[in-house]
Amino acid sequence: MNTELELLVTEGPLKGRRFAVPAEGLRLGRSSSCEISIPDPALSRNHCLFEMRDGGLWVTDLASANGTIVNDVQLGPDSQCLQAGDKVLLGDSVIQVVPSGESVAAPASAPAASPVLPKIDLGLGNGDAPSAEASSAGTSWMRLVLWGVALVAVLAAAALILLPVASGPDAAVESIPEGKDELVSFSFEKVKADARTIYRYVLAYDGQTLHVSIDDVPEANRHVKKAVELSADARTRLADILPSKTLAGFAPEYVGTPAEPGALQSFALHVVRSARAFDVSIENKAAPEEFREMCGRLETFAKSELGIWAIQSSVPELLALSADARRVADAKWAERESNYGNLAESLRKYDEALQYLETVDPKPADYEEMRTRRATVNAELDRVYKLHRGNADQAIGTQNWEQARYELHILFELVPDSSDERNKDASRKLQEVEERMKAKR
Repeated sequence: MNTELELLVTEGPLKGRRFAVPAEGLRLGRSSSCEISIPDPALSRNHCLFEMRDGGLWVTDLASANGTIVNDVQLGPDSQCLQAGDKVLLGDSVIQVVPSGESVAAPASAPAASPVLPKIDLGLGNGDAPSAEASSAGTSWMRLVLWGVALVAVLAAAALILLPVASGPDAAVESIPEGKDELVSFSFEKVKADARTIYRYVLAYDGQTLHVSIDDVPEANRHVKKAVELSADARTRLADILPSKTLAGFAPEYVGTPAEPGALQSFALHVVRSARAFDVSIENKAAPEEFREMCGRLETFAKSELGIWAIQSSVPELLALSADARRVADAKWAERESNYGNLAESLRKYDEALQYLETVDPKPADYEEMRTRRATVNAELDRVYKLHRGNADQAIGTQNWEQARYELHILFELVPDSSDERNKDASRKLQEVEERMKAKR
């Protein structure tokens, strides 16, 4: 393995720092849990990964908002092998690949450029690649700070004009008339990372459309993006999940100690309502119970509206969930003779096991076997349903109401989903049978 290359920061806040890349790799980003932590708003929390593998030094972009530029070319989803002399642009920093111990002359000073504000990482995906001018003449850190201060000052002045004066954390919320505290937008980001992998889940709402983005890199190399326009009813239900009074009760930041070196588990929630904006950031610390419940409801809502089950978990978690669902499905199939409901439950759990694998690639070895078993269960359920449906119709035809009611109850066990047309048909027939039985008395 080639261990003779190092990383030398030639521009940016860490200018002059040199980093050797160990076997487990180095994560670079603005998060304090990264091995190379750079306080640059143009960087994502976990921006890229440098690692030694296959006898060389490789860099992988971790689905960052502003991208990773190698020798003036935007890095795509695949890793790139680096050579001595290569330059990597990350936000306001430039990192040069150098032989171990070799010094590099500082580049000549360039004329001052107009300040270019970075895109802030809201977790909505990779952003556009920076232009050549932005790559070669990035804004200095001090200029970014000054622009940031100016921006905050403008926003603060606007807030004083637009928002009601509040004497306490809940006062602004309580002063908004009933029905006027509407949900404007929100973004929710969940990150789980260690020295090898990054799992990032982002949910965002712009007032009309719900977006989800998942990146599981570099080993799984899994990227999922989907969006759906919400109905008026769905927007109302979403607003109910993020009430101002609950949000106002959270501290803006909770910070703890990582479970192991280089590990990160973080949550970031930004909500804008008519009354005010709320920000909650949690890093390597147990979240308040109400916050966990709120986030759980958000993820359940997203699964329902987007029609994707496999959006809230990493690949190892999805594989484990799928295996658990399959074990239940197999058991229910084996016990199908003892309870009519076991057929329906077996089919439901096979569907669940397959849905967990929807965004996993490559599929596990038993994926096709599960699909075949699911088809077998569905065919058997259809056969048994038709048998008892025929028995029910025959009993109704001979006015054997007790037998008809018995057969119809079996149909309910076979098809318990009330939205299924077969269940609705059985319900109508059962109502008719019970009316006949009542009249007979």
